[in-house]
Amino acid sequence: FFANIHPSPTRRLPMLLLQRTLLSSSSLRARGALAASRALSSSVENPHRSGIFEWRQYKLKPDGANQYLAMVEQYGDLRKELFPLTLFSMPETGGMLNVAAHLYFYESMEDRDEKRKISQTLPEWKAMIASSRPHVDDQKSLIYTQAPQSVLEAGDALGGGWMGTELRNPDTVYEIRKYQLGLGYTAVPEFLEVFAEGVKAKVKCQDPSTQLATVMFTEVGRLNEVIEVWRHGAGVSAMRRSREMAREAPEWKECIATLAGKAESFENQIVKPLNLSQWH
Repeated sequence: FFANIHPSPTRRLPMLLLQRTLLSSSSLRARGALAASRALSSSVENPHRSGIFEWRQYKLKPDGANQYLAMVEQYGDLRKELFPLTLFSMPETGGMLNVAAHLYFYESMEDRDEKRKISQTLPEWKAMIASSRPHVDDQKSLIYTQAPQSVLEAGDALGGGWMGTELRNPDTVYEIRKYQLGLGYTAVPEFLEVFAEGVKAKVKCQDPSTQLATVMFTEVGRLNEVIEVWRHGAGVSAMRRSREMAREAPEWKECIATLAGKAESFENQIVKPLNLSQWH
């Protein structure tokens, strides 16, 4: 009787093998579900297609930031297998430092929920989350809707569905431009209408490496916030040249003057993509 309470290592071995088999089967089922989901998503090739962005921002502890980032790179492939990652960045200037910001582009809230549920069935992902928690001081999640296709096409935007590989460049920085608008249902549509007219002129007067990545507005979080995300492939020098060149476009100057009257506040930030980032 007592021998069965504390089984010998020989008896425990089949039990351990069974547990590992069950975990492996669970992981395979989860990965199969993800593969089916990705196949469905990839069948829609338009990068300007409608969808939502989730922007997760993790304030890191200064003494644990390097350990967290090393872990992020180690599990980078798994993250991209589980979630539709676009941009994973760290701030250069223009705001709080040591904030790991990861931006995901989902087909819908239901798509987001499904992928997050699947991730919770994978032991390796849960282990990574548990190991990273000691290095994180605070977390924030915001949901944005990608601007209509007409707005993105006006600015020749890359779009949320852009995978980023063909333009990969280690010098790249992203400029995040945030406008907080006043209250009202028409505030965002009116802003986007003005922006779409002006940005047509702006993109004709900028550094060759500068591109509009996307435009989005809040769905969950502080409402009536509009964000432009610009990619500067040649770094901050390209950003500076693009600003100077855009000032020579009368239509853009007029656009900015109108937008300024609609915004309660404005801020911008420069961020640097990590190696695992799809947008680079």
